[in-house]
Amino acid sequence: MKDGAKRQTILLTGLNGLIRALGFLLRVMMSRILGAEVMGIAELAQSVHMLAITPLTSGLPLAISRLTAKEQKENKVFPLMAGMSLVRQLSLVLIPPFLILSPALARLSGDVRVLPSLWFTAPCMLILGYSGAYNGYCYGTRRSYLPAVSELTEQTLRMGFTLLLLPVLGRLSVAWLAAVPVAATMVAEVIGLGLVVLVLRLPTIRGSSINKWKKPIVRLAAPATATRLIHTLLRSATAIIIPMRLVASGLPASEATARLGMLNGMVFPLMMLPCIFTGALSMVMIPRLAQSEENARSCKEMLLKLFAAGLLVSLVCMGCLILLAPFIAVKIYRLAELQALLLAASPLCFLCAAENLTGGAIAALGLQKYSMYGSIPSSLLALLLTWMLTSRPELRLLGVILSQCIGHGFGIAWNGGVIVRWWRSHQANSPL
Repeated sequence: MKDGAKRQTILLTGLNGLIRALGFLLRVMMSRILGAEVMGIAELAQSVHMLAITPLTSGLPLAISRLTAKEQKENKVFPLMAGMSLVRQLSLVLIPPFLILSPALARLSGDVRVLPSLWFTAPCMLILGYSGAYNGYCYGTRRSYLPAVSELTEQTLRMGFTLLLLPVLGRLSVAWLAAVPVAATMVAEVIGLGLVVLVLRLPTIRGSSINKWKKPIVRLAAPATATRLIHTLLRSATAIIIPMRLVASGLPASEATARLGMLNGMVFPLMMLPCIFTGALSMVMIPRLAQSEENARSCKEMLLKLFAAGLLVSLVCMGCLILLAPFIAVKIYRLAELQALLLAASPLCFLCAAENLTGGAIAALGLQKYSMYGSIPSSLLALLLTWMLTSRPELRLLGVILSQCIGHGFGIAWNGGVIVRWWRSHQANSPL
């Protein structure tokens, strides 16, 4: 890995670590202020929120980053402008139906108290779509620090607004209390996007000059978007299924919602800690791999370094989580029963990071559609196992964790197969 890539990865890892630390701190404080039941409602709303923003935020940044990296300096702004035009068009198509269907989506989620949160989600679709387009441009021009600084600004403001509003609005109903973080997120995202626009000060280009860029963006973004949409849809379905199956195991409905808040709001976010590094590493390496994809030997060297660094960090994080599980459960969350869940879920530290790395490598090589073919069975397998295992009284949340481990393992095996196939196809031409 070259010095420039190392510096950017270290910088992004530090900034992303601070962002995650603030998010973790916010979750801890919210869990203490609001309790597990409100956290469960917030997690249900978050699942629908992620599903709503996925069409505008998943594949678009990767496509713009790849196209921008491969273009000459004077043409690098065109993919961004074309992407922003696509965001506007998709927002006009998606936001009105989402608002109309919000009551039905709330009922479908299993708890109608998520409705206020869904109303605040609608404007986030346009805002985050624009942010994703600008992020792709920044990564493609190797200004990767700017999206991280913007996100750090957003996270800081989100935490400040949330902690300021919750005491003031403490008499609100449970439904509106759960919506406060979403409203704070919406305001913070506007400010973060404004920061990026002010720093870049790019010329605005409209008309036919950008239309020719839309088709390549759609072609590159569609597989990644479909993959993320499938994962998010099934994750939302999982969030709905877990309380249902916990009730089937013998728990009351309120306790089932609280258990969902414990798992999705307290345990699973910690499993994503290695992705602070692997995500930064992938975003730094994607444009570099795209620029050198004609040189198979260079690509292979970068892939080896990518996997070696990322997997080592993920193993260290998993070990630290195992050692610190008692402290996190008792001292931070003040829920001793979390310790067993943290220990059981610790393998997800490695599995999530490995899937993140292999997915990033596939995206950099322009092979997203092959990754999509494996995401469907892996996600369906995890969902099916969650349905089967969570209702067993002796397993409950442990069944969810086991299902996720198996699903991620299948996804890693599939992505690994795609990468090995690419590797072998280039072996004869440029051996290492």
